[in-house]
Amino acid sequence: MESRYAANPEGVKHYTTEQLRSEFLLESLFVSGELNMVYSHYDRVVVGGVIPTTSVLKLDAGNSLRTDYFLERREIGIVNIGSKGTVTVDGEEYSLNKRDCMYIGLGKEEVTFQSESPSKPARFYFVSALAHKEYPTKVLPNSRCRANKTRLGCRIK
Repeated sequence: MESRYAANPEGVKHYTTEQLRSEFLLESLFVSGELNMVYSHYDRVVVGGVIPTTSVLKLDAGNSLRTDYFLERREIGIVNIGSKGTVTVDGEEYSLNKRDCMYIGLGKEEVTFQSESPSKPARFYFVSALAHKEYPTKVLPNSRCRANKTRLGCRIK
């Protein structure tokens, strides 16, 4: 897991484009067959990308979080931006189509990711933050999403 430290607001004003990209752009989250994460010292958020191909990929705490398992003190939101895939949470499977999302609460010990087809893999994007209360795992299929669209900006006539 890569770690990113908070930048000094005064220092950032003088960064070059290359320095800004190096500090804030997450370019290598999505690599086929890998689960990649970046730990940010801004609110201790973890951002990740998973592209499971031929094998199941497990969400692991690693050494950075200093916990026995990833969701020991965290919660996570996941969006599938690729083809159909499965997220398994403590042995229970959840199928996610493109643009489906899910929430997994505090305390779940084992989370794995798998694609239905290795040639057209799922692409799971996730954000995880610290949690203080356990909530149930939920899936929100894109087909049930009734978000109100808001057009931003204006059109020049």
